[in-house]
Amino acid sequence: MIKTLLFDTQGTLVDNYSIADVIEPYVYEAHTAARVAVDWRFQQKWAMFYTTLADNLVPFPELNEACLRWALEKEHLTLPDAAIKSIASQYNKLRAYPEVIGALKALKQLGLTLKIVANPTVQFITDHSKFAGTLPYIDEIISNSEDAKAYKPSPKVYELGVKRAGCAKDEILWVTGHFWEIVGAYRQGLKCAWINRARQPMLRIGVTPTYNVGHLQGLADALARERGSSTAARAAG
Repeated sequence: MIKTLLFDTQGTLVDNYSIADVIEPYVYEAHTAARVAVDWRFQQKWAMFYTTLADNLVPFPELNEACLRWALEKEHLTLPDAAIKSIASQYNKLRAYPEVIGALKALKQLGLTLKIVANPTVQFITDHSKFAGTLPYIDEIISNSEDAKAYKPSPKVYELGVKRAGCAKDEILWVTGHFWEIVGAYRQGLKCAWINRARQPMLRIGVTPTYNVGHLQGLADALARERGSSTAARAAG
C-alpha cells in the first residue's frame, strides 16, 4: 500500500504561468506578460534538461534568470537590469492550482506522508509553497539540484527520492504534472501518478502511469477509494 507521495511542485501543485501577474506591471499589458511567462517556462524546462544531459549543472537561481532574459529577448522586450532581477526574484509568487489545497488536505487525512522533490533550491520551493498555501501539508522539501546535483529526469533524482521517502520503494507514489517526469519514474520502477491537467494524449513508448487523472483531487479520490476497498476486504477476511 502507498505510504509516501513524492511530488513535483511546478506544474503539479503550483501554476508557473501565474508569474504573469508579476511580469505585467513591467510590460504594461496582460497578453504580453502571458507570452513572456510561457516562453520563460519553456526555456527553463529545456535548459534544465540539456544542462543535466551535458553534465553542466547551472544552479537554479542563475539558470532561472538566464531563461527570463531569453524570454524577454524572444518577445523583443528590453527592461532595465534591475527590473529583470526584480522579476526573477519574485518567481516564488506562483499560485496553487484551484483544487490543490483541498486535495492535499484529503491526502493528509488518508494518513499519507507528502514530500516535494523538485528542481529549484529548498529556499525557493519553501517560499513558493508558503505563497501558494501548500506548505502546511508538506512533510519535507527536497531539492534535487542541491542534493543530487541534477535536474529531472536524471536517474539521480529518483534515487534521491527513494532514499528520502522513509518507506519501501513499492510504497512510494511519484506525483507529477509532466509526462517526461513520469518516464523517468517508470524507468526506475516507481509507481507514478500523472496529473494531466491539459488532457494531453499519452506518448506510446511503453510507459503507463499507475494513475492518469485530470487534477490532484482525482488522485486523492482514487487513493481514498482504494483504501476503502482494502479496509473492507480486511474486515471481511
